[in-house]
Amino acid sequence: MDQQAATLKDLAFEAYKKKNFKAAAQYFTECITLLDGVQDILSAAEMRNNLSVVLLELKQPEEALSALEDTDRIFGEAGDQKRQAMAIGNTAAALQALGKLPEALTAYETSADLFKEIGEKEMRALTLKKISDLQIKTGKQFQALASLEASYDQTEQKSAKEKVLKGFLGSLINKITHRT
Repeated sequence: MDQQAATLKDLAFEAYKKKNFKAAAQYFTECITLLDGVQDILSAAEMRNNLSVVLLELKQPEEALSALEDTDRIFGEAGDQKRQAMAIGNTAAALQALGKLPEALTAYETSADLFKEIGEKEMRALTLKKISDLQIKTGKQFQALASLEASYDQTEQKSAKEKVLKGFLGSLINKITHRT
């Protein structure tokens, strides 16, 4: 990534941290244009992935989904499974924001599977929590409990609250399934 693109990226992240999402979107868009011009496909895909997060903050899920187009494929072809899983997770978030819940659930599950495959426990835990939330919204409460319990299994350092919740979930699931 050249210096001008790196500067735009830094400005975008700075604006994002300050919750100035419009400015962040503008900087990411300028950075993408620059990277596309020099054929830096992988860096442009990363900036598109970042732009999608900002667009979701701006309540623009269609634009976020459009920004993500082909990013998961680009990362996959580059052998970058972590960023591929992140792109698929961001696609799921955009689909969820558009009300396409079955498609979002499928994308989140794909993302979680990729995170599991590469040993990204914390990222997988976050994705499993999103799956659990979506399962509750789609009337799959029991699956939601199991997904949430699995997310706590993935979390390396649990807070006291998470440990208690994990124990409670395990007991609840055992009672529901009649396990002892």
